[in-house]
Amino acid sequence: MAEVLYKLMLYGFFMVLFAGFYAILYALGRLQNLPSLIKISYTFGILQFVSGLGMLSIDYLDLLWKVIILISIIAYLFIPPVMWKVVVLFHREH
Repeated sequence: MAEVLYKLMLYGFFMVLFAGFYAILYALGRLQNLPSLIKISYTFGILQFVSGLGMLSIDYLDLLWKVIILISIIAYLFIPPVMWKVVVLFHREH
């Protein structure tokens, strides 16, 4: 049981860490107009997705939690680009 919880915590930690790097690098790449940094950020987006899949591979979680995690890891692939567009649009209007 302890090993299962350890794996869940480890996958969860990396999922959040990689998601953070994805968002930060994406925003910096857009802000500084560095396409290479944006491409690197996508690598962290994929790593975030893979870490989430690691959580899904553990049988300890109920179906409800697996669905929530699956929706989260898919949605987060789109959040940084969409939020960038929202922020740019917001600042254009105000």
